[in-house]
Amino acid sequence: MKSIGIVRRLDELGRIVLPKELRNTMNIKGGVPLEIHVEKDFIIITKYDEILRKSGIVRNADELGRVVLPKELRKMLKLHTNIPLEFFIDEQRIILKQFYSDKTCMITGVIDDKNFIFENGKFVLSKDGANILIQELQKYIAQ
Repeated sequence: MKSIGIVRRLDELGRIVLPKELRNTMNIKGGVPLEIHVEKDFIIITKYDEILRKSGIVRNADELGRVVLPKELRKMLKLHTNIPLEFFIDEQRIILKQFYSDKTCMITGVIDDKNFIFENGKFVLSKDGANILIQELQKYIAQ
């Protein structure tokens, strides 16, 4: 399972927008049926295959790539309006997990357990983010 570094919020109707890059890669167009099911605290979305049908719920993606996450599923995972969900990929599966931003680099947006936390969580930097910040500070000081 690999994070693609994209976080989207659940809207007031329980919809999540699938990133265009994923839709293009997986050939998901408006009206394409998707199967949604839960494994632990992950939401798994796959293209619906009648032959390989699992025990998930089938929903169609709309023209804008929005998919309604079933209300029962949202209740079970305690997902509320505006809650951020992070996207992961694993072969032909889109995986969503509630996003916690305490490890997001403020410069690059990279989420990694190796990111540095400063000032009791007020400032988080990845190694690349720290290098960018150092360069910017050096330019600022040189002025």
